[in-house]
Amino acid sequence: VVSMTEKMMRDMLATPAIAGRATAPRIVIDSANFTNDSSSRINKNVITDRLRIELSRAAQGRMVFVGSEYSNMIARDREAKRSGQTDGGTIRATKAQAGVDFRLVGRINSLDAAARSSGTVSRYHQITFELLDTEMGTIVWANMYEFKKEAQDDILYR
Repeated sequence: VVSMTEKMMRDMLATPAIAGRATAPRIVIDSANFTNDSSSRINKNVITDRLRIELSRAAQGRMVFVGSEYSNMIARDREAKRSGQTDGGTIRATKAQAGVDFRLVGRINSLDAAARSSGTVSRYHQITFELLDTEMGTIVWANMYEFKKEAQDDILYR
């Protein structure tokens, strides 16, 4: 996950549709848009949280990340400000919450294999990511990351 997010960061920031804009694009990365079709139990939040944090740090303002999973909480805070229940805070008021330009989606797949002669079990993982334009539905960036795990079972059952 660590090496994948580092490669992804560099690749996304080199994409003109993302980094070449005068105004930083707004992007959503959340686990609701990731599918785990692999045979492994994988916590999708580990991947999406790391991506969001590392991309945010590396982007240095060239990308803005929208926390859509927090929209209900933000709506309550905004209503409290507008109704006078709380003061307006120190940040300007806006008519609506931030809309998004792009949504990062992905899928995790795997293939399992076992060598009977050696007792080696291997699992190949493929993780694909696509960055979708939320107006047109076009894919402006995509990449695939893969890794393989192998182990030999040395437990004897009697």
